[in-house]
This record gives sequence, structure tokens and C-alpha cells, in this order.
Amino acid sequence: MNKILDKIKAFFKANSEIITPTAVLAIICVVVTLALSSTNLLTASRIEELAVETQNKAMAKLIEADEYTLQAAVLADEEIEYNAAIKDGETVGLIFVTEANGYGGAVSVMTAVNMDGSVAAIEILDASNETPGLGQNVTKESFYTQFNGLKNDIAVIKGGTANAENNEINAVTGATISSKAVTAAVNQALDYAAEIIVKED
Repeated sequence: MNKILDKIKAFFKANSEIITPTAVLAIICVVVTLALSSTNLLTASRIEELAVETQNKAMAKLIEADEYTLQAAVLADEEIEYNAAIKDGETVGLIFVTEANGYGGAVSVMTAVNMDGSVAAIEILDASNETPGLGQNVTKESFYTQFNGLKNDIAVIKGGTANAENNEINAVTGATISSKAVTAAVNQALDYAAEIIVKED
């Protein structure tokens, strides 16, 4: 037994230059991991609360309500989530987050739909992959407010004059693909809303 202990001591003595830093690094890794885990546990609920607050503020900009409740529905064998805007105990609108491929990647849109199936308002959540100065101009109010009041199957007019009565919007100059991506996302939300409204009736 003493021989084994002597060999172990000799090994550690001979390799102390390697073993000591390795042990210190291992201890640091364990301490850092525990610290990060503890921090995550303490902040996770607050982060979730802030995310909900941020989303509620975004929804409130689109449609006025007393509360926004998360809902789920199965539409065409696909489960989707949306928020119902509740005012005075009644559902006054439905809010969806949808996306479609633009010129550089996915364009994400939040669409609030009135219970008559028309667009209350939309907000472009993400068009950061679109071309700066062109495609990213879909985030400008002059473009996205064109959707207000329109119903499903909205069409994009390029280089002409859109007619709201014909359910049309003008594309951003030089950014037809990005404009069509936003429109596709909004049309998807309108399709979802139409199915949900029919089911509720």
C-alpha cells in the first residue's frame, strides 16, 4: 500500500507543472458554470416577463385592447399560435406573427386582423436581411400603412398606382421582392384569421 502511495506522490511531484494548472482550470470551469446556471435561474423569469411586455406593447400599437391572450389553433393540419385582442370582454381582433422569404432571407411581420377580416395594422418585426436602402425600406411607415383596411389576397403593384378598393399596395421602388414578402406574410395572417373567425361564428 505504501509503495502505491509513494508512486502516486512521485507521479504528482514529477508532473506538478502540468497537473496544477489543469486542476486550477477545472475548478475555474466548474465555478463559472455554477455561476452562469445560478444567474440564468434568477433572470430567466424576468427575461420572459420583459419579452411578454415588449410583445404586448407591439400589439397595443396595432390594435387597442384590454388584454392579449395567447391562443392555439389547428389549421390545415398545422398548429399555429396567435393572440386574441380582448376589449370589454369581447374579441376585437386576432394578431399573428408570420414570415415569408424576401430578397435576402425571411421577413417577419406582425399582423393585427379585425373581426371583419380586414387588416387593423401591421408591423415589420424583422427585415434585416433585406438590402439596406432598398428592401429594408419596407419598414417605413409610408409602405406598411398601405395594408390598413385591406382584406385577403392583397396584390402588389409595381411601377403603377395601387388602388385600395382593388386590394392593392404599391411596391417599394427597387424592392419588389421584399414588398411581395411582406404581402405574402400579411396574406398568410389573413388566411389564418378567416378560418378562425369562421370557426368562432
